[in-house]
Amino acid sequence: MRILKIQTLRGPNYWSIRRHKLIVMRLDLENLAETPTNEIPGFHEGLVEALPSLEGHFCSPGCRGGFLMRVREGT
Repeated sequence: MRILKIQTLRGPNYWSIRRHKLIVMRLDLENLAETPTNEIPGFHEGLVEALPSLEGHFCSPGCRGGFLMRVREGT
């Protein structure tokens, strides 16, 4: 995996209507592009360790922790 671009956003932006201070990171997943997240050893744990606030993210299941639920199931 390679980091292609890191950008700091301040104020209203495309990515969020609630958060006005964001960091956007573009990645090239290289050989992991077709690998589900549940098949990458330590991915879920590493993600939670690096970004603990993801616990509160309401992804497609529409509930608190929904994003990490999807990561654990494989997406």
